[in-house]
Amino acid sequence: MSRQASRRPPTRITIALNARQTQRAPLLLPANASTDPSSPTSIRKLVFKAAQAKLRIGKPSRVFVAGFGAELVGEEDWERGVRNDVSLLISAGEDYIGVIRDAGVHPKANPTCPIHNLASAAALDEHALTQLRTTAHSLPGLVHAVGQPNLHPGTKFPIGAVFVSQRWIHPPLIGGDIGCGMAWYRTRLSRGQVEGDRGRKVAEKLRGMEGAWRTAEARERWLEDEWGMCGAGEEWDGSVGTIGAGNHFAEIQVVEEVEEGCGLAEGEVVLLVRSGSRGYGSSILKKYTAEGQVSLKEDSAEAKEYLKEHDSACRWAKANRNLIALRFLSCLEPGEPAWSLGKKDAHVEDIHDARTKWPPVVATSEDTNERTASSPSPGIDAYIHRKGAAPTLSPGTCLPLSILPLPGSRGTPTLILAPQFPSSTSRGLDNAVSLAHGAGRSMSRAKALSTLSQKYQASSLLEPRGGKGTWVVCEAKDLVFEKAAEAYKDVEAVGANLVAFGAARRVGWCRARVSYKCRDERGGGR
Repeated sequence: MSRQASRRPPTRITIALNARQTQRAPLLLPANASTDPSSPTSIRKLVFKAAQAKLRIGKPSRVFVAGFGAELVGEEDWERGVRNDVSLLISAGEDYIGVIRDAGVHPKANPTCPIHNLASAAALDEHALTQLRTTAHSLPGLVHAVGQPNLHPGTKFPIGAVFVSQRWIHPPLIGGDIGCGMAWYRTRLSRGQVEGDRGRKVAEKLRGMEGAWRTAEARERWLEDEWGMCGAGEEWDGSVGTIGAGNHFAEIQVVEEVEEGCGLAEGEVVLLVRSGSRGYGSSILKKYTAEGQVSLKEDSAEAKEYLKEHDSACRWAKANRNLIALRFLSCLEPGEPAWSLGKKDAHVEDIHDARTKWPPVVATSEDTNERTASSPSPGIDAYIHRKGAAPTLSPGTCLPLSILPLPGSRGTPTLILAPQFPSSTSRGLDNAVSLAHGAGRSMSRAKALSTLSQKYQASSLLEPRGGKGTWVVCEAKDLVFEKAAEAYKDVEAVGANLVAFGAARRVGWCRARVSYKCRDERGGGR
């Protein structure tokens, strides 16, 4: 069940050319304009149409918020970025032009908050570094900030970053994709069934997957766990068991190399699922940031309610990943009784499940054997906010995780990393007991779409070259270009940074044979 697009009252804005900002025009956005870029009545479409008519720009493709450089791409960006009297810069594909102003500094901000930057070999974006520094020194209660090697710019706050705070919680530093995480699942497929041209048959089997799963009653039962119900109502529960767009995917992978004792074996075929809480998490973020609020005092009623809803969204996200795996494996292994859909006791073997944004995760400095000047004050709980980063400790037990996946983009390896806690990293405190959750973007979605769509035919990015590589199932044409390997940093460089810093050890790697993005919402699912 798709949810209604977000609406807002009439809004007056100014549009201008990014390359020639003296060329400007006023624009009144109607009340029924949608923040969802895919909607026929989207603000994005209205802005582009007005820019073509009033500013004489031939092919507008990107939009930035003047003065801040934030690019408006997804619905969350448009929801937060569009307000009365804002100026939007329209680009034909070029990057943001202009000075980036610092955001307001909170009275309880820590101007000396230490920042660790783990990147060296991986390319870094100066805008992302500015966002990292500005955030660390402007929000209240921050005591530690980390830029992971996958660091890249977000709308206002960086992605691939970790922020540790005391007495304050900051929902936007986690974002709307609450509970986004990755899990490997065992399959009974053999390498021969997914290699070469046989991968095409697997891809064709999966085409048109997803869609609403069974009945509302069945979905409600699926969303019950040992802590009770985590359902959010049919508006959101209707999408449980679906991957979603953006960075979410499911991949059939072959383990090419791995050390013994890691829980994986060379040559075995596994399913890697990356997804989160879908629209449910976004609704929670909007609820607690509706008035432009960024920070919540930990003892406030709002903060307590946020934590409760956040925890529920994390449980929903895990149930979502498990159901995605069940649906995929029932399609690929139809004769296997364990995958009988609708049986709540069906066993999905979850090799590893790292919930990216379980935070705020409560941790204390006593969890480590050492303290440093940059560690939180002794005996005071700290909240770890991750966006584009994964915990190296189990959220439930605070014990070290044995392995973590580090995916690139489709067609590139997924590295298998073992988190490390040497004294050189203050037993993991310097990297905020976190690792990069992916390679990280090297170009924005809008830039990738405008640049790579001119360079390649979509079909050439969906099939392996020379019989080797990854078969891609992706019926959303824009995503084909937005998620192309060239739009991402080199995952090998990102992994090398983590190893060089001492935060991880590389213990193996997997190669994707079939990569599934989202289906075309106009089509049918099963």
